[in-house]
Amino acid sequence: MTKDRQDRIRDVLSELRADWAVLSTSDAVCYATGKVIPIETGPSPFTGGPALAFVGRQGAVGLVCSNVEAADLSGSLEAEVYAGFAGDIVDQIVNYRAAVQRMMRRLNVGGVIAVQMGSHPASLNELMPIFIPMDHALDRARAVKTSSEILALRIAASVASAGQIAARSLSCVDVSEIEVLNGIRAVMEQKAGERCALAGEYLAGVDHTAALGTSPGVRRILEGDPVICDLAPRVAGYWGDSCNSFTVGAPSDAWRKMYDSARDTLMLAISTLRPGLTIQAFDAALRTNMQRDGFSYPHHSGHGIGTSVHEWPRIVPQEGALIEENMVLMVEPGAYLPGIGGVRCEHMLRVTATGADVMTEFKFD
Repeated sequence: MTKDRQDRIRDVLSELRADWAVLSTSDAVCYATGKVIPIETGPSPFTGGPALAFVGRQGAVGLVCSNVEAADLSGSLEAEVYAGFAGDIVDQIVNYRAAVQRMMRRLNVGGVIAVQMGSHPASLNELMPIFIPMDHALDRARAVKTSSEILALRIAASVASAGQIAARSLSCVDVSEIEVLNGIRAVMEQKAGERCALAGEYLAGVDHTAALGTSPGVRRILEGDPVICDLAPRVAGYWGDSCNSFTVGAPSDAWRKMYDSARDTLMLAISTLRPGLTIQAFDAALRTNMQRDGFSYPHHSGHGIGTSVHEWPRIVPQEGALIEENMVLMVEPGAYLPGIGGVRCEHMLRVTATGADVMTEFKFD
């Protein structure tokens, strides 16, 4: 099921007049090869560099990774696995470079090599003396999803939705944010049937929800607390995303007004999203709708999603690109006011030929 994605990469190589792509982010490696690189604990101490996917303009594909990343490798994938972890002292960097050299000889890699400049390891520069950036071209090629990607994203969306449904029942007075989040995560991982890397947040209380960038903690929920529950699980290499806002007990009138504005703006997004609309115009319509109610938000209106939780395009005022069929976009209007709290409402939307397909399955009420 990776061939269609590899063909997209080859189209980028043709556009750039390059011979090979060497991809070095975990999400791009997954996109090109289907291999899910563990990310939950960050970069492994048992690797000499990031796992690499090689994609040739003429059809060859290969993977270089450490032995700690080599579980579940497809037998059809050309792979060079090097010793990163062993019962003795190993030089992971030397082993990594040697594995890259073996792969380059194996696939006859040469000519102009396109790389991800933001993550390409400097230790390989002398092995690949002629390279050019492909970051932006690759981002745009990945924005329109293939049929297999849409299926994978739909599964991830269902896991995020299960977490949102659980959040409503688990959010109770005198339970801590961490306790609720742990319960939500257990529900999502049971639904996924695997351990899920998780992005997002679970925040409760006026002060916590009104501030951006805070983390869940041991604060216990009080009667009337507003909650922001933002859940983004990675399932089999693809991310779902979602955000719901609600109160534990009756909301204040001021909070309810914010919530109604954010929810109605999300419904506006669902009703107006379509191919051919500029992202700039789409963003402006959402912000204008909230401004009519006296609210605004200091972040993007949304973003793409796939093998990375945040992908191009970002829905921001300066982006003039067109929305295209089979993009999958997160749309997340919100409002945050000291003394009242915060709200954010987010659904996962596939752009269809005529509008929007809502992929997340929980309700705002």
